[in-house]
Amino acid sequence: MAMHPGIEALARIMPTDTGAEEPINWAAAEHELGTRLPADYKAFLETYGSGVINGITRILLPVQAPDRLHDQGSIAEDTPGAQGTWHHTPERWRPDVDPDDIMIWGRTPGPDLLCWVTTGQDPDQWPVLVCGRHTNSRWTLYPCGMAEFLINLVTNQYDDAISIDDTRPPRFLHWRAEEQLTKAGIFDYYPEA
Repeated sequence: MAMHPGIEALARIMPTDTGAEEPINWAAAEHELGTRLPADYKAFLETYGSGVINGITRILLPVQAPDRLHDQGSIAEDTPGAQGTWHHTPERWRPDVDPDDIMIWGRTPGPDLLCWVTTGQDPDQWPVLVCGRHTNSRWTLYPCGMAEFLINLVTNQYDDAISIDDTRPPRFLHWRAEEQLTKAGIFDYYPEA
């Protein structure tokens, strides 16, 4: 099967060699979430899996993996918290979005929230909504999908958005590899290239 064009473009910037396809039952996950998920998100998990970019930007699983030693969250578990953050944000700091339409797909230790606005029948058209705790505006809407957002993020195209550590090239680490390294006492997963 051909790779999703957005994830293929991301793979030219961020190597896939430390990723691993996630064994996800998409029908069951989408049933639990009550919605279909964007094709670029599925392709990301099929190419990279769930994990972190440069130790900062964590991409969540749709539902928690049963064999995870550390709870890294999931869309199902973390979406209510993202919606709650929306409710606790003063109205002047957020765009006109129904909080019930917010669905998280990633986060940073900042703690920044990377979400979709799930309006419309086509999940491939959902824009990205970011709650940045240390950015110019608290909630920012980006008229693009996850793949395009990540490409712009890892190439430092956003002046006011969250950022990865731009002193190193973008690098992804799958959560299983991250857990193995942590158990071994290794905490700098991203050596200089």
